[in-house]
Amino acid sequence: MSLPVSLKHTLGRWLAALLLAVMVWQLPYLYGSAQANIQYYVAYQALQEWEQGQQPTEPEYLRAKQAIMATTKTVPDAAHYLLTRVKVLEWGAHWQFEALDWPELEGLYKQAITLRPTWPVAYADYGFGQAFYGQDLSAALATLRTAEQYGPYLPEVLRQQLAVGLANWPLLSLSDKAWVLKISGRAAGSHWPAYGALRDLTRQYQRQSIVCPYLLNKTPAIEPGRLAHIKRNLCAEQAGS
Repeated sequence: MSLPVSLKHTLGRWLAALLLAVMVWQLPYLYGSAQANIQYYVAYQALQEWEQGQQPTEPEYLRAKQAIMATTKTVPDAAHYLLTRVKVLEWGAHWQFEALDWPELEGLYKQAITLRPTWPVAYADYGFGQAFYGQDLSAALATLRTAEQYGPYLPEVLRQQLAVGLANWPLLSLSDKAWVLKISGRAAGSHWPAYGALRDLTRQYQRQSIVCPYLLNKTPAIEPGRLAHIKRNLCAEQAGS
């Protein structure tokens, strides 16, 4: 049985009014979320420039910091916003615009991981921080192994694993050294960002005498084209001996 036309019109008006009320109620949240996203991209763009070697002025750094602080204040439960905040603060300490507060950064890392417990990049960056800022190598290696569980081939993960492993090579146990060499082999056979990180970090920490014999003799062998590149650009001395 169909409803009378007048009743249909009344129900339609009530439904439209209800939808309008919901939209009005949601407007502050939607506006805040949009503003947070805009501010996030200000900080994100700055990070991209810094990672490519562009050094900011202090006002430029403060602008990026204020943007990401505003973002995490508006949206405090977004893991990628929190991780971006950590990276901005780490760069601020790197440029000596402010002192590094490791307990604060560690708290943000833990919060991001709690929000996204299977995000490998959060674990990888946290492990890097534990090693270089928290001076806790054993905890860093455990965290980096967790990153491996969730994203073993991600360039961001491989880079942080290699940075910690190669920088601290003399302090590693035999099993940890074997693990770092396995990571170097994985990076050598991966996409160019991961291979580039391996090449640059091996040079930076002068670990060619360790990494190159492993790469040149590993089984299964590295793909011929990549192996030739390694011999030319990273392991020329070891390949010629």
